[in-house]
Amino acid sequence: MNTTIDLKTAKTIEAMNQKINHMDNAVTDFFNKMSDVLERQLGDDEVYAAVIAPEVELTITPLSNVRSYLPCFDETDSCYSISEDVPLALCYDPRQVITLAGKRYLSGAVIFVRYDTDGNFVALTTADLYLIQCYLGENSVPLMAGREKMVCICID
Repeated sequence: MNTTIDLKTAKTIEAMNQKINHMDNAVTDFFNKMSDVLERQLGDDEVYAAVIAPEVELTITPLSNVRSYLPCFDETDSCYSISEDVPLALCYDPRQVITLAGKRYLSGAVIFVRYDTDGNFVALTTADLYLIQCYLGENSVPLMAGREKMVCICID
């Protein structure tokens, strides 16, 4: 019985292992941040938002820091609700929209915020974070240009 593995298979296994480790780290980090948000929600009045960008995985940050990701936040940004049932908005820079085949794709940073009935930003909940993850899973689309791939969010 031959138990050797050829070099190509070994490299494939190693690449898969690295991807699994990366996903495990990303999921662990995300749930650690969710836990932090929950703790802060129960004992802190600071408002937190969720941020995602091409070079940044989904991150929880104080609302006071979101301009480091989206400089036009709450000035010239565009926002729209991502759910009919939950007051949760996606905010983006309208200059970072790509239109292809009649659909619009966000190519820059995106801020997710919760708002109250007066339009004020309030703290995200853990349920909001789950909804954001679902939204991203359903609307993230890889766009290809030659051999380059960029994951964008479809907003149409």
